[in-house]
Amino acid sequence: MPASDPHEESPITTPSPKNVVIVGGSVAGLFAALALSRQGHRITVLEGEVLPQCDSPVEAFERWERRGAPQSRHSHAFLARLHNGIRDRAPDLYADLLAAGAETLPFSDLVEATFDNPELIPEDDEIVLLACRRITLDWVLRRHVENTTPTRYLDGVKVRGLIATRDQASGLPRIEGVRVQRASGETETLSADLVVDASGRNTQLASWLEAIGSEPLEKDSEGCGIFYCSRFYRILDGVKAPGLEGPIGGDLGYLKYAIFLGDSGIFSITLAASPDDAPLRGVRNADTFQAVAQALPTTGPWVDPAVAAPVTDVYTYANLKNTLRHFARDGKPLVLGLYPIGDALMHQNPISGRGCTVAWISAWLLADTYAKHPDEPLAFAEELSAEVDRQLVPWYANMREQDRATKERTEVDRKGEDPFVFQRDDGSVDPKAYMRSVLLHGLIPALREDIVVTRAFMRVFNMLDDPRDLMAAPDLLGRVMAVWGRREEREPLHMGPGRVDMLEKIRAATE
Repeated sequence: MPASDPHEESPITTPSPKNVVIVGGSVAGLFAALALSRQGHRITVLEGEVLPQCDSPVEAFERWERRGAPQSRHSHAFLARLHNGIRDRAPDLYADLLAAGAETLPFSDLVEATFDNPELIPEDDEIVLLACRRITLDWVLRRHVENTTPTRYLDGVKVRGLIATRDQASGLPRIEGVRVQRASGETETLSADLVVDASGRNTQLASWLEAIGSEPLEKDSEGCGIFYCSRFYRILDGVKAPGLEGPIGGDLGYLKYAIFLGDSGIFSITLAASPDDAPLRGVRNADTFQAVAQALPTTGPWVDPAVAAPVTDVYTYANLKNTLRHFARDGKPLVLGLYPIGDALMHQNPISGRGCTVAWISAWLLADTYAKHPDEPLAFAEELSAEVDRQLVPWYANMREQDRATKERTEVDRKGEDPFVFQRDDGSVDPKAYMRSVLLHGLIPALREDIVVTRAFMRVFNMLDDPRDLMAAPDLLGRVMAVWGRREEREPLHMGPGRVDMLEKIRAATE
């Protein structure tokens, strides 16, 4: 099922502009401000943090500290669905990003580094990633919204609660505004026809709703079983970047890693491991991080001191969870006149790189649905909830299952067992080990041998196709199984040293 943006028509201008208050001034809030302001609504964005004015994304990278959005200091891959959405629905923003140094990474470039004379198809033009630092996106987006829309942006403002009445027709609480506190301590009430919660994964929405007597906001939340560390580097003057051939990362079981290209000669490396793996927690140390990155075949050439130098410390991101908040129950919203988007609605393991794309999708789903039902709050919430279930929830379920599988593999590793041996002593097959074997010895090598598999994988990775489609297509599964069937005929793909060898490198780096 294609998962591309279903709303590619020109923005709708509403005949009756509404007052919209957006709680949160990071990407989700600013995407919503952009979409809703272009429909003619009066937008106020409330941001709790006060960020210094900066004249360039380079200055912002050096000076901005987003305590409410720690992920802004980590590696990012802006997926094709986000790239295409910005290009098609906000071409002026797209031009601003390119002018600020963002670069495009088309599928054709990626596969030409792996395949000889790859056979491309027209649909491959949809697979284009956007490469830049997260703070570059933040800086360009905020500047763009401030310069091209009448949005009122208030920083240093904390939301302390909701203003609500009772809707007579539905019996639900009807949100009519927010109570805020400014940095000076002054409090006031801001009225709103619609409140958008874009305050991120640490949203206080549950307590706000409880305070007005709403039904409780329930959520599914499960630990990702991972922490990750990122560090940014700059290519030295006069040095040519090593280039990327094959996958940009890998999964060693005990360690995941990836490299992310940015703007202005900057790239970043991310290393991720289980928080229960005490020796691997050492990658939070700069010397250990460097030693591990140098030992990996993909990242090693990039972090060679003759090629690049670090420009930041090591940033750590921990206590990660996959969380889905159920703002609607049986299709009915908990309240009217309010809806969460982005991480406030759903957040996943950041290793997937989906956060900003989910922010974009949810912001435009909200804006497009509101354009259809500006005076029908119940119909607006019901239709938006249905679209969230259709377009976003499958990605949450997909990430949760991936993380569960990773945790199971880690447990097998720690027992000293081979997680890929699926034949049991009694002749039966361990289905989970069998699937791990198919992924390691089938899917991963197929990505280097079969462009049809690579294309299908990249479309799902970039949120262009439904995640349930990847292994469901008979032809695709047959191709993967054919590669798996030849697993004994090829040398194992070297993605990095084993855990014992890596721990030796870590010990050497810390002596």
